[in-house]
Amino acid sequence: MKKFFLLILFINLFCSAALGVENPKVRNLQGVSSLQIVIEEPTRDARQAGIKEEAIKNQVMAIFKKELPKLKIGAKEGPSLYIRVALYKRKTEDLYYGMINITVDRAVLILSPQGNFPSFSQVWENTMIFSGKDALLGTYEMIAKLLQLLIADLKKANP
Repeated sequence: MKKFFLLILFINLFCSAALGVENPKVRNLQGVSSLQIVIEEPTRDARQAGIKEEAIKNQVMAIFKKELPKLKIGAKEGPSLYIRVALYKRKTEDLYYGMINITVDRAVLILSPQGNFPSFSQVWENTMIFSGKDALLGTYEMIAKLLQLLIADLKKANP
């Protein structure tokens, strides 16, 4: 019985390694050919530090144009790329702390006995928390790092 159990375990491990167990974040990005860009209005401290929605959008478009030129960015349809920048300045010293969150949401149809309705489902998400004295540079660096993580997963999902 012990040998049988070990044989089944070995076969399961071998098949998993041979087929490659998929990362759900990657699998959920399959078939993405365009992204809408939605940028939440930055916090008051972020705006005072010089962070603007238009600059974030330009950064996103430039990075995607360089890394994934076939992906349509800023499209009117398809999944949405949602970016949230929350940045706060400490009152007692010249130090900022913040959170940047990037998600990809896909449209879904919720089936219900009371009637079907459209909604969004988050299929990819990543967040970075940071602090420092240069809020402007720190924010754009963190956005770039998060976008590189998303691009790596998009490339794995859509070779």
